[in-house]
Parts: sequence; structure tokens; C-alpha cells
Amino acid sequence: MLVEHFAVVLWVTGAITAIPIVQFAAPRPVLARMYRIELTDEAGLFLARHWALLAATMGGLLMFAAAHPELRPAVVTAALVEKAGLVGAFVFVARRPFARGLRMAIAFDTTCLVLYAIWLVTA
Repeated sequence: MLVEHFAVVLWVTGAITAIPIVQFAAPRPVLARMYRIELTDEAGLFLARHWALLAATMGGLLMFAAAHPELRPAVVTAALVEKAGLVGAFVFVARRPFARGLRMAIAFDTTCLVLYAIWLVTA
């Protein structure tokens, strides 16, 4: 069933993954509202913008792969690695106060990991 509807999965997860593009334009308010993180360091803001651009790019690639089945294995593998990296990194900071605001993103990325892994194994 997942295989037959995987294009929809890619459209939806890609669109959600691309949401941080807003953070690229306005990192301070987005970090404060979405993740409850107050960041004032200019270098940190620069890195937050860069991460937002990378996340949005990955979301765009997932949506592009929804329309181009031949690209799906490579794009889904790349997304799986990126999301696994974020989830893995979260394990080391999960008990820190700033991590509370990241829980929804981690839950989403974990769900994506499961869906992507099942698809890669069964496709």
C-alpha cells in the first residue's frame, strides 16, 4: 500500500520539510515561535539560516522526486540520512531545555524515517 501511494507521501513530507524556508528569511522570530529557541549570536543566526535553506532544499527535492519516480531511491536515501542525523543528534541533547521545542520536528522526522525505510526495503 505504501508503494502505491508513495508519491503522496513525498508531496506531503516534502512540503512539511520545506517549511523552514521561512526561517531563512526571519531566523529569530521563527526559531522563537516554532522551536522556542532564543538565538542572538550572529554566527548562530547565520547557521540557522543555512540549515533552513538546506532543509527547504531537501523538501523541494522530495516533492520533485514525487513527480519523477526514477529519482526517488537517491532522493529518499539522502532524506533518510539527513533525518536520521537530526534524530540521532537529538538523542544527545534531548534532556536539555532547548530541546523541548524540537520534539515535534523530531517526531515528524522519525515518522519520515520509518516511511522512507519501509519504502526503500519494499519498493
